[in-house]
Amino acid sequence: MSLRLKMILGIGAILLLVILAYTTMALRNQAYHLRNMARREAELIAAVTERAISRAMEEGKSQEIQAILERIGEDPDLAEVRILDPTGVILRSSKPAEVGQVLTRGERPPEGGPPELTWDLWGRTVGIFRPILNQPQCFGCHPQGQSLLGFLSVRVAFPAIDSEMSRQWTLMILAAIVALIAAGGLIALFFTLGVGRRIEAFSQTMSQVEAGDLTARIPETSRDELGRLGESFNAMVARLSDAQRQLEDRHLGAIRRAEHLASLGKMAAGIAHEINNPLAGMQNCVRTLLKGVKDEEQRVQYLTMLREGLGRIGRTVGQLLDFAHEAKPQLTGTHLRPILRRCLTLLEHELAARKITSSMVPDGALPEVQVDPHQIEQVFLNILMNAVDAMPEGGRLTVSAAQRDREAGRFVEVQITDTGVGIAPEHLPRIFDPFFTTKDVGEGTGLGLSVSYGIVRTHGGYIEAKSETGKGSTFTVGLPVREESRADH
Repeated sequence: MSLRLKMILGIGAILLLVILAYTTMALRNQAYHLRNMARREAELIAAVTERAISRAMEEGKSQEIQAILERIGEDPDLAEVRILDPTGVILRSSKPAEVGQVLTRGERPPEGGPPELTWDLWGRTVGIFRPILNQPQCFGCHPQGQSLLGFLSVRVAFPAIDSEMSRQWTLMILAAIVALIAAGGLIALFFTLGVGRRIEAFSQTMSQVEAGDLTARIPETSRDELGRLGESFNAMVARLSDAQRQLEDRHLGAIRRAEHLASLGKMAAGIAHEINNPLAGMQNCVRTLLKGVKDEEQRVQYLTMLREGLGRIGRTVGQLLDFAHEAKPQLTGTHLRPILRRCLTLLEHELAARKITSSMVPDGALPEVQVDPHQIEQVFLNILMNAVDAMPEGGRLTVSAAQRDREAGRFVEVQITDTGVGIAPEHLPRIFDPFFTTKDVGEGTGLGLSVSYGIVRTHGGYIEAKSETGKGSTFTVGLPVREESRADH
């Protein structure tokens, strides 16, 4: 089936169904409206008539009731007004000739109560029966034991629904013909414009692919001729894109391996330097001690130097072990402020020697976090020591903590800001990579931030870094809040 024919048949069928549905609903609403108007008019006339009859009876003018009904019956839309006794005998009527006649059983209201409405579709009338009850003011003429005196019957003519519906059908058919003619013209215009635009989309997409953009696709989802052509073209471009991606992945993999080997070489040189320097000093101390040192103070000094050298080697090896074997965290409810204060206390001597001022910014009460205190202290110490190394000429170190709400939940967020040299934009994406360091050989292994990143991620948190060269850096560590935790102050 051609695209043109599918469009004409589809849109024409939809339009025809919509017109038929709308016409049916409109005609039903019109008929309901006409009948509702007739019902309301019958109820209104019955109420007015009942009041007029009641007033005449109360005033002792029962002989005027027939005249009242005749005057009311002069309304051309009123078919008849009657007063019946309980057995169906017409006592009074807007048509005097009917007085004395007896209604058939089908015309009377059923025993037990009158119907709400009686419709005569052939006569196009609607009737209503209202019971005339024996009220106290009627006891002078009617026995008190008789509860029902009779019925008031009102029948009102309503407009010819059939003729009105025929007129509506005619109008709707004319509107449908006009709509279909207009739709035919619009479909022809739409087809021309639609096919032309699709061909233009084909041309633009092909130009994009020709220029090297393999993400370009033809937006075709139909199964017609152009749709199948678009699917074939998109499949071809997808295969080309996959082939290009595989080549890029292989190329990037080779680059990563080369960078990794270079980092390993730099790390090996740094570790060798970190271990060799203390060993050289320790060997000198051991040789001196073997020769014998009489001065006790000098002997203690050499032993202290040995202990510091061993500690330096131990820290280097410990970093390697931490990176190779991540310990499982022992989670417990912990407040972060005491840990941050302890870290700053441990660095007091180094901060004073570098002429660095430090401060903790209070930010209200903080809830507990579910962390391993020792591992998190290691994370903060690594970041703080990097901040100190970034300010060789002195500066300002600021630590702040606050509660933050993210999509993943509630976190306590710690920010450590320095005014150091900053991190170059090309280095910032790689600072958490293992063995990556911008320090000189022997000044670092490139594992501190990598280990810290792994610890924070293991705790379900996040670590982020922002930096501006020459102005300083800010490291943000977010740790999940412990459920039903208490806030510290």
